Amino acid sequence: MCWTWPRRCEVTAVHERSILLRAYDDEQAEVERALERILSAARRKAVDELESLHAFGPKFTKYDDFEPLGRQDADTTKRLEREAITGVKAFVPDVEDVKIDVFGPVAVATFVMNYDVVTEEDERLSFRARSTMVFARDEGRWLIVHEHFSPFTSNG
Repeated sequence: MCWTWPRRCEVTAVHERSILLRAYDDEQAEVERALERILSAARRKAVDELESLHAFGPKFTKYDDFEPLGRQDADTTKRLEREAITGVKAFVPDVEDVKIDVFGPVAVATFVMNYDVVTEEDERLSFRARSTMVFARDEGRWLIVHEHFSPFTSNG
């Protein structure tokens, strides 16, 4: 936003452009490691560890590829993720086509998640979802502040 012409506008434009164009290589690697920790905790059904990788609070949101399809808050997400992970014998996630973009203290990871679930009745179910995780850096840690999963289905 420009308050003083022309100097303020020029400084603002350079600043805004720099956060969009800067590489953030170290931060990108940190977010990639955070994503790996999230997947590892889910595989091991380490629910407390998985929860610690989220910034659960009033700013957290999630859209899931299973009911309820509406926006979930932190408490709903915690409850549903705990029920989902502890309610199955195995949860086996794998990601492909990972893209991580860092914008200063915020990062967006997009990827395709393929995951298998083995139910208590030994039924193996396979799913595939377009996935987005938004991370914020807080006190040196990258934490999930938003998740969005949508299944691959026909648009026709």
